Amino acid sequence: MKARRSSGKLGKLMVYAPLILQVVSALRRQQMAKRGKYTKLRKRDRALDFMLGQAERRLGGKKTKRRGWF
Repeated sequence: MKARRSSGKLGKLMVYAPLILQVVSALRRQQMAKRGKYTKLRKRDRALDFMLGQAERRLGGKKTKRRGWF
């Protein structure tokens, strides 16, 4: 018997998710570079940054920062 392999929507999403995440992160960094270092972010921008950071950590792209001296 041949095993049928069905790729659902979730499987396709998980394949393309890292690529999409990298593109969105690059666009976001460009935006932040244009705006400047000391401007206050809007609530929507902070929420988007939080979601991008969480997604990068979940997919293993970004490590958490360590606080403290050591």
